[in-house]
Amino acid sequence: VAPATIIIEAQVSDADGAIAKVEFYQNNFKIGEMSSAPYIMTLNNMNVGDFTYYVVATDNDGMTTTSSSVSISVNSLT
Repeated sequence: VAPATIIIEAQVSDADGAIAKVEFYQNNFKIGEMSSAPYIMTLNNMNVGDFTYYVVATDNDGMTTTSSSVSISVNSLT
């Protein structure tokens, strides 16, 4: 229910190196980037709407992996 707080947490690892960065996306727009764990983003005061989130992890060799997306709906109280 708006105004909502949404917490996005990415758990990433790299078997042959290290994670260089994790980028957070909302509706295909980059909303943040982190270069060290924990990879947690908190979004406060979210308005009514439908949102899709995913992350892109990049390792120290420049290889990337995109997570599955998660959809969230924020509704009004009425």
